[in-house]
Amino acid sequence: MGFGILEDKYLGQDVPGTCLLDDLHAKHPVQADPSRPNLKRSKDGLILVPQPSDSPNDPLNWPTWRKIALMTTITYGAGIVGAFGPIIGAGLVQVAENLNTDVSKLSEITGDTVLAIGLVLFLTAPASVIWGRRPIFLVGNILLLVSCIWSALAQSLGSLTAARVVGGAGMAPIECLVEATIGDMFFVHERGTWIALWSFALMAGIYGVSIVNGYLIQDVSWRACFWIEGGLCGLLLILTILFVPETAYIRPEVDVGPKSERSADVEADAASSSQNEKASDKHIEVDIGTQAVALADERPYSYWRLLKPWEGIRYSPESFWRIATRPVILLCSPVVAWGALFYGTTQGWVVGLSVSISLLFSTPQYGYNFGAGAVGLMSGVGPFIAAILANVVAGPMSDYTVKWMARRNGGIYEPEFRLVMIIPTFIFQTMGWFGWAISAHILDPWIGPVFFYSLISFGLSIGSIAVVSYVVDAHPRYAPESFATINACKNIFVFGLTYYIIGWLNNQGVLRCFVTIGGFVIWVCVMTIPMYVYGKRARSWVHRTPWMLS
Repeated sequence: MGFGILEDKYLGQDVPGTCLLDDLHAKHPVQADPSRPNLKRSKDGLILVPQPSDSPNDPLNWPTWRKIALMTTITYGAGIVGAFGPIIGAGLVQVAENLNTDVSKLSEITGDTVLAIGLVLFLTAPASVIWGRRPIFLVGNILLLVSCIWSALAQSLGSLTAARVVGGAGMAPIECLVEATIGDMFFVHERGTWIALWSFALMAGIYGVSIVNGYLIQDVSWRACFWIEGGLCGLLLILTILFVPETAYIRPEVDVGPKSERSADVEADAASSSQNEKASDKHIEVDIGTQAVALADERPYSYWRLLKPWEGIRYSPESFWRIATRPVILLCSPVVAWGALFYGTTQGWVVGLSVSISLLFSTPQYGYNFGAGAVGLMSGVGPFIAAILANVVAGPMSDYTVKWMARRNGGIYEPEFRLVMIIPTFIFQTMGWFGWAISAHILDPWIGPVFFYSLISFGLSIGSIAVVSYVVDAHPRYAPESFATINACKNIFVFGLTYYIIGWLNNQGVLRCFVTIGGFVIWVCVMTIPMYVYGKRARSWVHRTPWMLS
């Protein structure tokens, strides 16, 4: 039992996700199984997880510049997608007047958009598993561009709603494929930093757009927001074509787990499962066998080949619809269920806050009565700075923490080590929500609510890194489907939230509304404790349950 994580009596240390990471610097190191091949290591002696192949075309072996170019592009895309959601949030009152509707109905567009994301995720995840990541990214970028142009030209609430729904479909790839793409290219001990970079861009888009668009809506037009966003989406499409090659790759798996005794029953089940899979995996076996023979002489793909929209191969022999049902089944995984609960609710409440913030600060009813520009600054600057600080600190800290804990756990890494970062999330989110509720209720000077909104942003950013890192490490082979499940749950929750958050706020007031939300956040954070303690057993159960990942 390492750091309070309960061991599994069925698979011992061979639970998927558990691996030997740093035996060279560990206290009381656990030996790797000598029957396994020599393991590849980083420059500082860490065992590379997953083990890369010998092919220069394996994304794990790509040159650093190519990985940075790809991550820069999809990080930029995350900022674009983050901005697309609340693009007119700072000026809902003004936009509603222009379209001859009310704020409550206009805020429902956000719900329709996120519902579209949630539903389309069930298509993008299986498509990426079968045909790869690149074509899905390209289609998503095109839909975003079309949506921005349509939204800028919309003359009615119905037209704007339809345009935003198309945009929601375009946002789906960034919602569920970036995490899988990071897992395709980077090793376990590197992922926290890159996930933090992606999370920062997403948060920066959400908060940064309010800083600019508040004054655009106030002094120019809300349509200008969509024209500018459209230009940025056009640039994203070009960058994706040039710098986002396919990262899905079929490589022989090398077991990097520590030496462990398995029960005879588990070995028998594994052998039986292997025989059953052979019939359906012939295509993969042929590919792997051919690849293994050719690795020594394989040359790197040319840049022009990497520009192909689709490699022309299937990365999985399974049917599209079979994979499409997996996100629903994965909700039975305690890891994914916890991720959906934590990520979905914490992200969802912030979306609800962003929907209501224009009403809170733009109308005399709540005592502030600021213009759209001032509302944009108040809801953007503080949280934006907080997101920068959180991701600068939390990403490297997450990777450092898991390496430190692994060295003191005999060199063995457990994905649950990522959950330690929930502790600062709990502290800052609790302070933020209760502080926001009280300061907005007693009409503190504007700096009060802004400060507590920034604390919410700081805690949210750290929590997002913890959730994404944990799920990717716990279910690496099923990252697209796992995040389709998590984000679909989040978006369905947000869809419902946008329909009642304004009414809830009007009926119960700022204090009761946001104190209740703070209580929910505390409960969700506390639920991380059993996930940490029993997480290894949960992963074992998922692996040993045939219908879960079949």
